[in-house]
Amino acid sequence: MRTQPKLYQILEKAHIDTKIAVAIQDWIVDTIEAKRDQGLTNMQETKILPMHQEVRTGFDSIRYDMNQRSESLRNEMNLRFESFQTNMDARFESMQSTMDARFESIEKRLDAINFTIRILGIPIVGATIGGLGVIFLQIYERLIR
Repeated sequence: MRTQPKLYQILEKAHIDTKIAVAIQDWIVDTIEAKRDQGLTNMQETKILPMHQEVRTGFDSIRYDMNQRSESLRNEMNLRFESFQTNMDARFESMQSTMDARFESIEKRLDAINFTIRILGIPIVGATIGGLGVIFLQIYERLIR
């Protein structure tokens, strides 16, 4: 039974401590509010508050202008990039069509070269450097016989 009064005393002390802490907290908040109000009054009297508000308005307008400029620069860069990309796509397609035409021309030439060639009655397929060497060798052999 002795523990119950002791527990009650501890709870009572905790309740008192809580009331004291709340009172201290309220006093701190009230003091801060009073100092703030006093500071605002002093600022209004000394015209610091209007200067502060003017500076704040200036910063807000600068921030707004910078955001506008940033947005316009971003839009301009996006337009330039899209234009550049379109231009590069057109150039690439032009180069690709030119290269396709050149490769077709080369293929036609190779097809013409690879056409069976008859020199002195010797059929030769695929006239390459080695093939030409074979041609001259066979011509030489025919002339010697």
